[in-house]
Amino acid sequence: MTRDSYEMDSNRISRGGSLFGTDPQIQLRKALRNNEYATFKKLVSYGAVDLEYTYPYPDYKTCLELAVSEPDRQEFIKLLLQHEVQVNKVNDKDGKAPIHLAVENGNLDALGLLLEDDRIDVNIKCKGNTALLMAVKGIQDLDDNREESMSKYEDMIELLLKAGCNVNSPDNKGITPIYSAAKQGLERVINLILDYAKDPIDLDTYKDIRGRTARYYLNDAFPHLLAKFETISKQEEIIDPDKLFSYLNRHEEDNFIRDYTKLVKKNEHRPALAANNGMNTMLQLSTEKGFEKVVGVLLNSGADPNATCAANTVKPIAIACQNGYYKILKMFIDNESTLFDPVNNESLLQITIRGMKTSPLDSKVDFKSCIDLLLKNPKINTNINYPDIKNNTALHYAARNGDSDTVLELLRSGACIGLRNKFDEPPLADIHAKTLETYLDECISSNSERPSDDDYEIHIKYSFLVYPNNSLENEMCRVPLMDNTNNNIKEYDAILAPETEALLYMTKSEELRPLLKHPVITSFLYLKWQRISCLFYANITFYSLLWLSLILYIILGYGLEEEQSKSFEALNIVTHIGAVIGLILLIFREIFQLLVSPTRYLQSIENWMEIALIFVTAWIVGYDSASESTKQQLSAVAILLSSAELVLLIGQFPTLSTNIVMLKTVSWNFFKFLLWYCILIIAFALSFYTLFRNVAESDDQTPPNPNNTGKEGEDDEEDFFEDPGRSLFKTIVMLTGEFDAGSIKFSTFPVTSHIIFIVFVFMIPIVLFNLLNGLAVSDTQEIRADAELVGHISRVKLISYFESVLIGKAYSKPSKFWSWLPLYLQELQVITPKILCMKPFAKRISLFPFFLPKYRIIVKPNQDYTIIIPHAEPLGKYGDDYEDVEGGKCCFERCQNYRLDRKIVKNAKLVIAKKTYVSEFDEIKNKLSLYETKIENIENILKKVLQAVDIQRNY
Repeated sequence: MTRDSYEMDSNRISRGGSLFGTDPQIQLRKALRNNEYATFKKLVSYGAVDLEYTYPYPDYKTCLELAVSEPDRQEFIKLLLQHEVQVNKVNDKDGKAPIHLAVENGNLDALGLLLEDDRIDVNIKCKGNTALLMAVKGIQDLDDNREESMSKYEDMIELLLKAGCNVNSPDNKGITPIYSAAKQGLERVINLILDYAKDPIDLDTYKDIRGRTARYYLNDAFPHLLAKFETISKQEEIIDPDKLFSYLNRHEEDNFIRDYTKLVKKNEHRPALAANNGMNTMLQLSTEKGFEKVVGVLLNSGADPNATCAANTVKPIAIACQNGYYKILKMFIDNESTLFDPVNNESLLQITIRGMKTSPLDSKVDFKSCIDLLLKNPKINTNINYPDIKNNTALHYAARNGDSDTVLELLRSGACIGLRNKFDEPPLADIHAKTLETYLDECISSNSERPSDDDYEIHIKYSFLVYPNNSLENEMCRVPLMDNTNNNIKEYDAILAPETEALLYMTKSEELRPLLKHPVITSFLYLKWQRISCLFYANITFYSLLWLSLILYIILGYGLEEEQSKSFEALNIVTHIGAVIGLILLIFREIFQLLVSPTRYLQSIENWMEIALIFVTAWIVGYDSASESTKQQLSAVAILLSSAELVLLIGQFPTLSTNIVMLKTVSWNFFKFLLWYCILIIAFALSFYTLFRNVAESDDQTPPNPNNTGKEGEDDEEDFFEDPGRSLFKTIVMLTGEFDAGSIKFSTFPVTSHIIFIVFVFMIPIVLFNLLNGLAVSDTQEIRADAELVGHISRVKLISYFESVLIGKAYSKPSKFWSWLPLYLQELQVITPKILCMKPFAKRISLFPFFLPKYRIIVKPNQDYTIIIPHAEPLGKYGDDYEDVEGGKCCFERCQNYRLDRKIVKNAKLVIAKKTYVSEFDEIKNKLSLYETKIENIENILKKVLQAVDIQRNY
């Protein structure tokens, strides 16, 4: 029998995976619960199970914890202890060790077996309670069979006392076993403590919240026992961790420092530093309560600033951040041993911002100073964009708090506004537009020169758009991408990021959209456009040649049967070849876009137009033997589709984008309006059909007149109401005002037909048509009123689309139509661009980190708006890209003369002027405040002089 193919009925083991048997770990728990020791022993002895395994919901316990929680499981406990399972392991869920579970469940036998193990720690605490204190407290909760249960608890107390449990160990409220026994009136328990206590019993040190000690209740309930306590010889005062913890719980800082200093002088403080009360270490508890003096004493005496306990894994420095204790945080930062690693997948900065309170009452709390310390202290090296388990950054939390000052401070420190969390929301979703505008204004600065000087410079920075994996700092720690190693794809994926994704989100926000006209954003889009324009022009050139070849082939050769001259035949061959080549390239382009993101590709109407154009063009260039009527129809459809696509492509050019937006907006609004208004149009069409069809039938029954041969065809063409389809077509034509009322027969129902026709004329051509004209005028005026913003939005969308194709990042979420699909299908990527070696093109359109290594530019307005790009040193690591930019070999420098648009520079100067004006206003305000203070001082001096004069007069 092999290791993976054994079975078990009652005594036989079964294992073969999920297809052949139950998991041995589950069988082990089942055997324990069913009290099947033989099966349990076989599983343990075979070694196929993990005895330290913590079972999931609803247990959250190990085998030993389950065994001590159930009655009559002595054999199981013995077997587990023989295999040396962890007997002092604290459960992560409830903070209890096996000894606490045994006491809690009243399992005397299990407790006895645990105490026989030499490894047991009888003084281990659960939420501040030792097992002895838990047993004494448990008596007061007994209801049924109190006498029998009390006897069991008394026996457990006796076992624990004999095992050496500390009788003076208090809980977090200062309650000791003798205190609880005296308060409950448990005389036998008190006698047991007197008989078996190994240390002198302390009746006076520990107090409850009312200030009452064990002596108070003992004197009240059993005054005759006080003499026994007095006869016990008192030893020298003992300072143990329990006593120190009691000082902290009672907020007695001075007493703690006094006794702890005594331990330090004796060099006996190390055990106290390593101790915990079941919930916290001393450093954790003192930090939680904001005891600055205690924290300082503990750190100076060698306390580990990173130490935690099983019940509380939060580092002390994280506790200080969460509560905003600035002075304590500074102590930890100044300590050389402090680690600044994330705590529970959260950075210290995130913990601080999440814990921020709007109006803290405690004077020790100063979250602003804590954040400033975390951001600016060089020892910490805070990752400003560190994501937590939900991919939220510190900027996410600061924006949700509505704290504009913190948001600005994070942005100044390099926080990225485009990082999305697991709910696909960037910090921009909660940042106020005014706050973002303030920061954008700060991104524009100038040098010390006057605006009229030749050396006057305008500095514009873009650090808020740089993704963490697309930064220069990240690149300096990475090997070059073209290293031909196995990690090439991984490295490539890490360095590329969609730089305009945040701007794309701004286009969808009514509040943030106007900020796209800010010179920081417009200059960034200008730089991106220069990087991407060559690809844009190449795409338009390619499609224009395809369109021209297809149109010429259809007009000059396709479907024409008469013979042509040799020059026309040669031209037909050339255009046919051009159309075939263009079609092949078009197919490759569309397939690539489709495989990059299928759902996002299929949700675009333009892409469906291109798919239809591919099929129609393929039919035209590949199937020349079709019938004449088919060729004519295919030609008409191909001309319309190809021309419409060319118009849309040219309309993507920034200067023409406004016209295309007007076309799309008006068309979409018309469609939405007519979608519900068409009910009325269809109703009129059917009404005309029912009114005029009989006339059509009578006319058809009339024998033809041979003298009117020329008019028969005209009558047939004018009769549009012989069926519902033709009636609807005629009604739609009549929408434009083309009634042709003379051809309509009103004679059959003269009254009804005239009334309905008049209502139709009023409701449809007059009211509806003018309403649509009004909508169109309103839409176009609104778009023209903000044509600049419309152009920026169109440019952002175009650049985002190129990034999505070349970098492989999704540029928009799937529409609601695809929401029923599973998430993995919505985000499906059959291929990623890096597989096809798109690195040169991706770097071509990217600004970070190669083109703008310092994420900023310098513009010299008085030197023909020349742009200077600051470079990081040394340049050698980055290879050819940096050499191109530095040496003027870059296409941007060569073709565009490396200058910024004049209008953008003008707007940047306005921003600088506004900031300068505000600074002067503040300066005047400060001077007035200073004068006001001086006047107040003079008034106070005069009052004192007058008082002195009055005193002299009285004498």
